[in-house]
Amino acid sequence: MTATATIDEVVCLRPATSTDFNLEAVVKSLLEPVFALPGGGVLERLADIAQVEQMISDAVNEQPDDLYLTATESSGMENAIWPSGEPVQAAARDRIPVGVSITVEGSQDVFLFDKDEGGLFGSDDDVLGSVTISEDDRGTGPLSKLAHSEEEHSFYYVNYHVD
Repeated sequence: MTATATIDEVVCLRPATSTDFNLEAVVKSLLEPVFALPGGGVLERLADIAQVEQMISDAVNEQPDDLYLTATESSGMENAIWPSGEPVQAAARDRIPVGVSITVEGSQDVFLFDKDEGGLFGSDDDVLGSVTISEDDRGTGPLSKLAHSEEEHSFYYVNYHVD
């Protein structure tokens, strides 16, 4: 028996961090030799200003994801079930209408990806999390599941219904 699941929307609670390391510590360690120079105390005080720390935090945590969905663990826009064109930017607190339907036989995983640029310093697209949709959910009304990635530190709700 099969069912049709419609993914109504995706809600971004927290996009992926831009990096997997402590950027603030790296910046401070790079500036450490400069701090030792005469007058370096001024730079050290500047590095400790809350605004500078907030800018570093914002750079690490608040870059929107370039979101797309697949029905397999394979990344790449050629595998996307949504959107049909370019990925959609997803920032914290964004409610993104999706409206895509998929066939579910037994159960079907849906993967959320962040499209990365690749290139010399880029990386492959990142998995932001996944949810499993079951045909047993048919007729139960609107449902919501949390997609989370420990590695990317991302959290998304996938809101859907199954007919």
